[in-house]
Amino acid sequence: MTMLNSKTVPCVGLATGTPCGVNIGGLWQEQPCGLIRQPDIIVARWTDTRTEDRREAVVAPDGQFVLGVALRPTRLRLLSGREMIFDGMMASGMTYVCRPSQILHAEFAGPTDFLHLYVAGGSIHKQRHADMSAGMHSESSLATMLPRDVLIDHLARAVHTADESTDENYIETLARAIVVRAAQIRQRSASVLPLPKWRLRRVVDYIQAHISGAISIADLAAAAGLSRTHFTAQFRLATSCRPHDFILLQKIEAAKRLLLHTSRDLLDIALTVGFQTQAHFSTVFKRFVGETPGRWRRAGLAECFQRREAA
Repeated sequence: MTMLNSKTVPCVGLATGTPCGVNIGGLWQEQPCGLIRQPDIIVARWTDTRTEDRREAVVAPDGQFVLGVALRPTRLRLLSGREMIFDGMMASGMTYVCRPSQILHAEFAGPTDFLHLYVAGGSIHKQRHADMSAGMHSESSLATMLPRDVLIDHLARAVHTADESTDENYIETLARAIVVRAAQIRQRSASVLPLPKWRLRRVVDYIQAHISGAISIADLAAAAGLSRTHFTAQFRLATSCRPHDFILLQKIEAAKRLLLHTSRDLLDIALTVGFQTQAHFSTVFKRFVGETPGRWRRAGLAECFQRREAA
């Protein structure tokens, strides 16, 4: 087992190419899943249970891509130098791809849980799938955030639930399937331009103005001034979210503000942000945040109280 936390910068062991760090409190844990330690692919789980805001570095080894698959909803800002790669709620099944020798900085707000795949660049060329190689070896020098994919989500969960008795070939097959799927998604998006920022701003403004009502994809496409087909493709590339999920995320973020800064009951908040029932609101909230609204509110208020006491 290797340990990482916010007081250490992840580095790479020269002998094995595996992530290594210094154990300071055991807040970060990066350990192999199953027994896979092949030279061309390494699988590890990266977790942090802290709730406070923090900034971490993700360092891709020389000659290795890093794929980070979210295993739980994570509030994240991901930067490559000064370039913003992603800013929002990273749902489970979303994946970021970091190129060899690249350093990313991730700003977290809340607990995190990732499956990390360290993939040797040479192994990608050996694959039969041409789109896999093209998808990973694109001309872009920036990291990439891929939209949520149900198949990647299921594969990643199958890997992280495997124990030490699991056959190594099974883990390797799952890991390779994740890489192939991610490369296919990345290759498909290469021919589409992302939604321009000014159009995206129109969409966000429309959602905020109509947060208490039902919002359709057709409504957002009209706000952006595009057909539904073109809007959906460009929107997913710009936000790494499906439009429907983005609408729900905006509603959940609005609900969070009301939960922390007002004493309104859960049903009132649910109706205010456009849910017809408290049950549906609670289900969607837990899907994106990982906790029920009531539990999240209690934890958030307790944390605010502790901060005031410490000040």
